[in-house]
Amino acid sequence: MTDIESLEQRIKCLEEECRRLSDIEAIRQLRYKYWRCIHKNQWDELMDCYADDAVVDFGYGLQLEGKMALEDFYKGSMTSTFTLVDPQGHNPEIEILSSTTARGFWQLDNTMVEAQTSKAVRVGTSYNEEYVKRNGEWKISVQKVNHIYRQLVEME
Repeated sequence: MTDIESLEQRIKCLEEECRRLSDIEAIRQLRYKYWRCIHKNQWDELMDCYADDAVVDFGYGLQLEGKMALEDFYKGSMTSTFTLVDPQGHNPEIEILSSTTARGFWQLDNTMVEAQTSKAVRVGTSYNEEYVKRNGEWKISVQKVNHIYRQLVEME
């Protein structure tokens, strides 16, 4: 291998690593947008985070497929049930599988104030997710919510 071939090979490796890191950061930004939209009740913008054919398993027997079902769920249950939702996501583990697929694991601490009772609920969950890159944008294609704890908090 010549010096030029070696240099070209190293440049190609650096370009691939830059793409991988850029994709990881894009997925982080997607997830941060997801939590911001939930916090601010921005349901139309939240739907931009999902692939059209997304499948979400919220646990407790609730599984939804497609953006329409997800939009109905978020606009219906989240808006009427909670006056404040404050999700704090952290500890992402993101693996790029190909140029258009990835998977990730996130942890979440979430405080939600119930509209009717003025009681707060703190929940801990983890998310196992799959992502797909379509038209140059990463979207959530599969989301599985794993419940860890639920704590009721009296508000004063």
